[in-house]
Amino acid sequence: MEWDIDYNTSNAELIYSEYGRTVQELLQKANEIEGDEDRQAYVERVLKLMLQMQPSVKQQENYEERLWKHAFRIAGGELNVTIPEGINATPDPEGVTPEPLPYPDTNKRMLHYGKNVLALIEQGKQMEDGPERDLVTYTAAYYMKVALSDWRDGKFYNEDMIRKDLYELSDKVLMLPADAKIGEPNSNQPSQDNGSRRKKKKKKGGGGGGGGSSNNRSSGSRNSSRSSRNRRRR
Repeated sequence: MEWDIDYNTSNAELIYSEYGRTVQELLQKANEIEGDEDRQAYVERVLKLMLQMQPSVKQQENYEERLWKHAFRIAGGELNVTIPEGINATPDPEGVTPEPLPYPDTNKRMLHYGKNVLALIEQGKQMEDGPERDLVTYTAAYYMKVALSDWRDGKFYNEDMIRKDLYELSDKVLMLPADAKIGEPNSNQPSQDNGSRRKKKKKKGGGGGGGGSSNNRSSGSRNSSRSSRNRRRR
């Protein structure tokens, strides 16, 4: 039995590898579609597919023009479609290396560790190798474990994941020894509360009230003594 299999070595070279071979073949067949409206809708759907495959391109200015330029270049420099107003779809010269597509920041997936942990890791990166940096490394790993336990509702955490994330977040600077144990998060840690301060203030206020009543009694006794002296003079 013979198998009809296409190998990439026998296929045409990809013009933009980030879009894949399917997009390239779709655009190179676009001009074969009869009917202007059908061809226009076809190319616009392919452009949407390109954007879905590389959503990070939206971070760039004039990303729509960039997509149209890529589409024209993939198609061989010509597409019989109507280009949106204000967009220059002329492909860049062949000798010019196209600007690479931006890739998303991998650290964004680790935002659940919190800004304080990320700031602590950044601080540790700047420190010289030694006991102080080791302390920062262990502290960061501990709070990463706390955050990961809370993020997963306290049911699961993976120390290997913490080690790997710490290593990546620190640009491969901070690394825990393989035999190092990360401390257990303490769920009974007391929270900061101002209740005691409020009680003290109320107590102080009550004492002030008592002082006021004693002052009233002393002033009353002084008034009665003055009245008795006036009666004697009469």
